[in-house]
This record gives sequence, C-alpha cells and structure tokens, in this order.
Amino acid sequence: MAFDSHVSSVALTSNGRGNLSTPAAPIMYGRVIDIILSFDDPRCTDASKINGVYYRITTSATNEEDIDKLNFAFQGSATSRQLPLIGEIVTLSSNPGATSLHNPGVTQTYWTSIVSVWNHPHHNASPDTKQLEWKSNLLGVPEQRNINPLQANSGDYLLEGRLGNTIRLGGYKGKNLDLIDDTNNGKPVILISNGQINTTNGSDLIYEDINKDSNSLYFLSDHKVNLLASNTKRDSYNTLPLTSDKYKGNQILMNADRVYLNAKQDSVLISGKESVGINANSVNIDSTEYFCVDSKKVYLGAGARKATTSFQQPAVLGKQLENWLGTLLATLETVANAMSSASAVGAGAVISLNVAGPSVQAAISTLKTQYALFQSKKVFTE
Repeated sequence: MAFDSHVSSVALTSNGRGNLSTPAAPIMYGRVIDIILSFDDPRCTDASKINGVYYRITTSATNEEDIDKLNFAFQGSATSRQLPLIGEIVTLSSNPGATSLHNPGVTQTYWTSIVSVWNHPHHNASPDTKQLEWKSNLLGVPEQRNINPLQANSGDYLLEGRLGNTIRLGGYKGKNLDLIDDTNNGKPVILISNGQINTTNGSDLIYEDINKDSNSLYFLSDHKVNLLASNTKRDSYNTLPLTSDKYKGNQILMNADRVYLNAKQDSVLISGKESVGINANSVNIDSTEYFCVDSKKVYLGAGARKATTSFQQPAVLGKQLENWLGTLLATLETVANAMSSASAVGAGAVISLNVAGPSVQAAISTLKTQYALFQSKKVFTE
C-alpha cells in the first residue's frame, strides 16, 4: 500500500535502520500573559513579532506582573492561526528563525497550539491562583457563559470559533443531526453557522439549527432541511415548487435576518433552470436607466394567468390605440362637418350628408378590422 511504502521511506535511513540518533526535544508549555496584535504595540519592533506572546513557563514561578521580564514566543504558523487568550496555555517549540540561515545553530521559540484545558471552544484559560486572584477579565475579552461546543459525529472536521461561529465538514450519521439519516449517511455536508442557539448551560454539546442560529449557510448533497420560510405566498405558480422544508437533494441554503447581495463592478445574475421565485410583503424594483421584462407570456396578476384563453384580458398597445382613435375621430369630424352645413328643401335629400356618407362607411369598415391591432399578444392583465 502507498501508506506502508511512505512510512518505510521516512522511517529508514540509507543503511536500512531507523534514525534514532537524535533524541526528541522536550515539549514545553507556557501560560500566555500578553499578546502583540499590531504595530501600535510599543513592544512590536518588527513584523515577525505580530501575534507573538509573552509567557511564563508552566513549571516556573516567575512573577507574571513584570511582562518585560517574561519569555517571548513567536507565532508558529504562517497560514492557520487561532490566537490564544490571556491565561491560556500554549505548546512551545524551538525552531530555526530569520537569522538561522547565517547561524545554523541559532533557534527561537514559537507557540504552536493552544492546550485544551477545558475542552471548550470559548476559552481554555488556566487560572493561576498563586499569582493572581482569578477574574474573568484576565482573558483580555469578556467571558461568555452561553457559548457551547458542537456535538461531533463520526469523521467530522469541526472548526469552532470562540464566539459561537462554526464550520462543520461532515456527512456521517450522528446522535441527532436530523438532516443525516440512513438514506444519505456518508453524503458530504458543509454547515457554516454564525451565532448559536441560546442554552442554559454553556457546557452542553449542541448541533446547528438553521432556524435558530443567527446566520446559516448550508452546502448539502442529498439532504432535506427543516427550514421555515418567512413567506410562503406562491400564487403566481401553476405548479407550486417544493417548499424549503420538503426538497431533498443537492442544494445550498442561506438563512439570516437580512441578506444583502452587492456587485461592486459588474452584475448580480440569477439563473434557474425551472424558475426563480421571489416572494415578500412587497417586491420593489428600481432602475436608473430602464426596466425590461421579456417572456412569451407576461401575466399581471394571478387572475390573468388563471383565466381561460377566451377570457384573458390583453394589455393595450398605446400607439396602436392612438392611431385607431385618431382615425375614428377624423371620421366623426367628417360627419360633424357635413351635418353642420346640411340643409333640406322639402323632403329632398341632404346633399352634403350624401357625399360624406360613403367615406365614413369606408372608414368605419376599416376601423372594425383593426380592433386586434392594439391588443398585446404577450401581456395580459386581470
């Protein structure tokens, strides 16, 4: 197997025996007393000290009040960082530094990880009552008692922030994560939550809740989520789409008190193979230059769509109607002019009306054929 060959190549030296000549360096631990977070800190003499910590070796009785006499450890990771809080214990290691290229024997101390004293994402500070009376503000940030750790399922990879912001990479069935069952056990999920449900005990293990967490973003492959939609009006549909809590499949769900999409340079484009549904108490569309809607059929109101073909009300084409009404008015004007000058002698014919009659009849015949010209063939209203 590839794993076996990899282990063999690393474990054996060129003479075929394991390299056991260099003893492992002892593991050291330090209790964080202060941390450099920016160039504004007067103790930050160069960029390498950013996120470095002043610490006391846990086996030492050094007074923590005089920070300048404490040891300093640089940040040990350049890409993935979980910064410690004051009072937390970090693992220390001695590794090459910036000057090691010219001085191979010179090393410096790095902090590499936070010791999980309490096994809790909020903080793992270790109070030292011999040094100071323990107070929550010694963390450097307010301690909160309503931050809970996530309940892990088999094979999960959990990223848990200190303030209830979490990412779960998983997919195996667990204790009570109800979106995974026997039908989709082993199908991948990514659950991102920012802000947890409120609990009475900050040590209880919890699962994400898309309806109660402050913000949620779920990436699912074959799953159904009991997301409660804030508005369910779908009267514009002939066939209603599955509701947010009924669809099972490959989907992305986002839930928050407010969602704002903004494209700084180009466009916001939404494309759906079947439909794009928008429903709210009001739908407001504002445009600076123009607003364009195009479709084979455009229905203004659910009643327009539901009406049978013979009872559908087409929208009126303004220009065509203007031309039709113009012709009608000109015809009426001809009749009016003829009538205004008409006179009769005895029971004889009114010559001016007799002359105007045929042209008026012809105009009316033409107008009758133009009824449909000012009716839209694609826009219908109630």
